[in-house]
Amino acid sequence: MQLGKMYLVKELFWLLFPTKEVGVAWWARGGQRSERAWAYQEAKKCSERFKCNVAVVEENTYFVLLEQDKFYIKLLDSNGNIGWISFCFSDFSKHFEVLNE
Repeated sequence: MQLGKMYLVKELFWLLFPTKEVGVAWWARGGQRSERAWAYQEAKKCSERFKCNVAVVEENTYFVLLEQDKFYIKLLDSNGNIGWISFCFSDFSKHFEVLNE
């Protein structure tokens, strides 16, 4: 993974948390799945619980990698959302594709 590079989401729906702290608090429920309805339902519940805006990053969405740490990446997606997704880096190429410039 390279900061500043553009990527394409190849699969799954990802909860996009406004802060890592919200992601950590919600992570026990799971952070990504293949069901669209689940993702939007979880985003709504999390938004209401923490009084914030949790978005969903869908398949075929582009994003720019802004920052990363051990378990989270911060991104700006093609819908203008900025936030953090929880991620296991060993499976990165399975879920995301780096775009050539």
